[in-house]
Amino acid sequence: MPHRPSICVIGAGLTGLVAARKLARNGFRVLVVEQHSTAGGTLSSMRIGHEYLELIPHHLRKNDRNMLSLFKELGLFDDISWFDSYWYGRAGRKKLGYPERGFHTLVSALTQEITDDGGIIYYGYTALDISLVCNEDKDTYQITCVLADCTSVLIDCDDVLFTGSCRNLAHITHSLDLPTDYRDSLMDVTYRANMTLLLVMKSPLTGCFSRPFNEDHYPFQRIIQHSNLVGERKYGGHILYLSGSFQTTHPMWTQSDSEVFKSYFKALQKTNPTLLRSDIKTWRLTRTRYALPIAFPETSISTPLPGLYICSLAMIGNSSGNSEYRMDSCVALANDIADRIRDNRLTIRPVSGSAPVDYICS
Repeated sequence: MPHRPSICVIGAGLTGLVAARKLARNGFRVLVVEQHSTAGGTLSSMRIGHEYLELIPHHLRKNDRNMLSLFKELGLFDDISWFDSYWYGRAGRKKLGYPERGFHTLVSALTQEITDDGGIIYYGYTALDISLVCNEDKDTYQITCVLADCTSVLIDCDDVLFTGSCRNLAHITHSLDLPTDYRDSLMDVTYRANMTLLLVMKSPLTGCFSRPFNEDHYPFQRIIQHSNLVGERKYGGHILYLSGSFQTTHPMWTQSDSEVFKSYFKALQKTNPTLLRSDIKTWRLTRTRYALPIAFPETSISTPLPGLYICSLAMIGNSSGNSEYRMDSCVALANDIADRIRDNRLTIRPVSGSAPVDYICS
């Protein structure tokens, strides 16, 4: 039986799951490590009423070719419903799509196909270090992960695909002989953080779906009234998101969840002075440290080490304004890199001391 190359995918967000699925289908022995208890990354959901709902708002556009193709491949395309959305200050309406049972079904289908093809997803595994193990026949990688009980686990693999932030990659590769210029290029990628407050309201605020706000006067930059798009459903209330983007030096980033809620609610009252605290049934705050790259590397972030790949938002560029509209680009990038990993496996990786070969997508 031929040797199945193994790959460790660090991160079970959308890019990690899409790449892991494709690699598993191409015969790789896929091991996915995810620091959280659930998959999905920014697509993570929670149970609200009798439905699953994303903690951060996401919707589909008609021109999301890669996302729609993924839904078709997974047999979920017919679950997408299309709605007219009214955006504050705009005369026209946008057609937006949303899965009948939320994006939870997409994440579940991806994880199911990965495991059906022999892959394994480890939850609660935080990658702390990537090191290179030099062998006589070939070099392999070893991933050191820490669990919730502070114990460590070692994972050996032929290749590594890292799908987190560029800065995190710089932090966990100190054991690797990477050039200083390359590390600097990773650290040059800066990010804005995001805090999204999910509110379950007794009634809608206005009739619009999306309304922007000036960050100089409000702690959040956008209101998304999800229920104005898809209807009430079985959430047990009207769903409203308040999305705010910050530098992590902003004082609000270090405030407690309850303090952030009070700031957001006070600002929300400015838009509707009759709003009362009792109008909110429940709420949930989600923080994303590396939400949106705002400074991109001037040079390629390809790594000179063969077998180590990166799939990051910073590789997409600033083509999409809102993070939710980067889903399509993330899927395209994940598929492209998975194809490159497969193609590079046709060439035997040299052992230590051989001439370096750049197998990595830029």
